[in-house]
Amino acid sequence: MTSFHILSKFKQQISNLSIYFLAALIPMILSLVSNPLLAKNLSPEDYAIIGYYSAFVTLFSPLINFYLLHYYTKRFYELDEDGRISLKATLYRALIFFSFILTFLTILLLCGYKVLANSDSQIPLFPYVILSMVSVPITGIYSLSLTECRMTRASKRFFNISVTNGVLNVVLSLLLIVVFKLGAAGRMWATLLTAISMFLYTLYNNRDIWKHSFDTKIFVDSITFCWPLVVASMLTFFCTGYDKILLERQGDLRVLGIYSVGVTIAGYLSLFSSSINDTFQPDIYESIIKRQFKRCAKYVAMKLSIMSVCVILFAIFAPFIINILTFGRYIESAPYAIVVAISSVTSMMYYSMSQITVALGYTKITLINKILGSIVSIISFGFLISHFGAVGAAWGIVLSYLYFFLGNVAMVFYNYIRKKK
Repeated sequence: MTSFHILSKFKQQISNLSIYFLAALIPMILSLVSNPLLAKNLSPEDYAIIGYYSAFVTLFSPLINFYLLHYYTKRFYELDEDGRISLKATLYRALIFFSFILTFLTILLLCGYKVLANSDSQIPLFPYVILSMVSVPITGIYSLSLTECRMTRASKRFFNISVTNGVLNVVLSLLLIVVFKLGAAGRMWATLLTAISMFLYTLYNNRDIWKHSFDTKIFVDSITFCWPLVVASMLTFFCTGYDKILLERQGDLRVLGIYSVGVTIAGYLSLFSSSINDTFQPDIYESIIKRQFKRCAKYVAMKLSIMSVCVILFAIFAPFIINILTFGRYIESAPYAIVVAISSVTSMMYYSMSQITVALGYTKITLINKILGSIVSIISFGFLISHFGAVGAAWGIVLSYLYFFLGNVAMVFYNYIRKKK
């Protein structure tokens, strides 16, 4: 097959990928340009606070939003237009009211953890616990709108909404950190105010959804479907959050801060991985629903190939990039950033397999795999951090996703073969 035929065959995917990539690239460029100013005005302790509470956001976000977006993607191709509207109306309300109740309970839980289990921590509880957690439920309906855009392949609308969100976040961060010198609190306020703005926009833009009734059966079915995914996703904390908690327990906030800078800069790669995932997500789900497994494998291989190239380029230029992005203050974070960047590939391997698992309806496999993988990750992080410090923590992230991927593949393959017999 010639390159022309390949381009023609995947014309729609290439077009969508370009738009999704631009939607990620524009906010990323603004973030990169502003990062030296932010780094100049944020201390290692500020980065330690931001990184520490981002770990808890990773832990509790799946619970607060209850993974309802995955139920939406799962059901989307199984319903007609009326069914999709009813599904959206029900999940829309759940993401507002149900999520805010769970947020309140989460804040109480974190306060209890601070008082009872981590009272000697050098990181203060207030106002950071409120600022970090309240922004989570507010993003629910905004994320639902983005998911709807992906599933309907409305890439241009996705672009407009996503870029607006990214630009607003950068502008507010510069204002609150550089101008008003609010440090870590300023960074969290920027995230919260951005979330509130997009919440109000989404609320207004979808005001017609209130004309459609809340379907109790859909809500109950979504909770039944999602609860294993919620628990499983919360266990991702042992890939992307547990490292910071263990490092904080060692009592050196400077090391935690520098490590957090490296993790944050490596996190820019997630913008590329998100645009790649956004492009191929509907095709992967559609392929699985239609049991076109070879087609699905091709899309996954394309995703991994593109991401691997991005990681290699990042590793080559990381010291230079970090020197510029941090105003020369945090060049020590380069080794951590390079290692964590590799996790962009292993995480894409796992999440691609997880999408396939969800599309097949094997949600309980996802949960069992996450429990077993988390146990292995806890042991792995404990060993690596105690022997190699922050570098060990970075490698722990890479390996954790690999544990989850291998376990998921083994369980899905076993279950699929068993059902065929």
